Amino acid sequence: MDSPCPDPSPRSAPARDYWPTESWQTAAPADHGVDPDALARLSAHLDEAYPHFDSLLVVRNGYLLHEEYKNGAAPDDEHNVKSVTKSVLSALVGIALDTGDLAGIDEPIGSFFAGHFASIADRAKRAITLENLLTMRSGLEWNEWSGTTIQMTASPDWVRFVLERPLAQPPGERFSYSTGDTHLIAAALQQATGMTLLEYADLYLFQPLGITARRWPDDPQGVVIGGSELALRARDMAKLGLLYLSLGQWDDREIIPADWVRASTEPHITVVPQDASKRPPVCYGYLWWLRPQQRLGSFMAVGHGGQFIYALPDLDLCVVMTADLKTAPETFNDNRMIREFNVVEDFLVPAVQG
Repeated sequence: MDSPCPDPSPRSAPARDYWPTESWQTAAPADHGVDPDALARLSAHLDEAYPHFDSLLVVRNGYLLHEEYKNGAAPDDEHNVKSVTKSVLSALVGIALDTGDLAGIDEPIGSFFAGHFASIADRAKRAITLENLLTMRSGLEWNEWSGTTIQMTASPDWVRFVLERPLAQPPGERFSYSTGDTHLIAAALQQATGMTLLEYADLYLFQPLGITARRWPDDPQGVVIGGSELALRARDMAKLGLLYLSLGQWDDREIIPADWVRASTEPHITVVPQDASKRPPVCYGYLWWLRPQQRLGSFMAVGHGGQFIYALPDLDLCVVMTADLKTAPETFNDNRMIREFNVVEDFLVPAVQG
């Protein structure tokens, strides 16, 4: 497909001389081709323009080159990463395909929610596939920015609330960002695996990476929240970025199939803003955002208020940022973060000298 976003998915895994399962090894930025003065300028810019940011980590070639915490934050703090959770969910889908717990992403949701659909009249909803959900094209009516997610979380049965949304357009036709779509993926995964999403993540993803500090709440029926609320340490967010830069490989073990890493970080959808004359389009993979950084491909996990994992495969560069949700300005919403927050492009990409 024609896309305004370069395909950033890594074609091959870089060689690693260690893995940060137990702890990160640090190195001087200049030793890995990064200008330390540019990092200082970035830190000062965040202090001035975005004072609610409370951590910044920069990893290149697998080494932690820069780590700082602000506003009382500390390395062991577990941050609510908000919609970064969605990209972690994408990783678990890839793992479930590899284990055989999921047959394929073309599987219709009717096979997972037969009990719900017994009393839902619109049979067309049964044909929504996991791929439709992964690309936010379920067709179910949803307005993420006008309170639909809040309505879902106030309902007694979140899965039923999502399934009962009207079908606004045929599945697969139009992108509409929806935490409801990802909650259906979480429910389908739990049914397919017979485990909670957190149990599954611990077994196949978190424990192999040495991630032991995590929180991930669930809904009233015990379905772990697929689209938000996962809490992780910033260093562990960086491990997830490094895992994807390494094509799903970790310490000579395949954690996520390489083909899934490529597929989920390729541009599947072009998202054109309403004010297209002022804002460039961005792209969407399987629960990962894509946007050029100085003409280089990148993929991003993005969470409300300033939670980020950036990955730039051409530079073997991972950048993690977290922010205090209590002090995040209302104007710093998801749309602005994805389209207009350019600090990696403006400060870090030019800082990589080789």
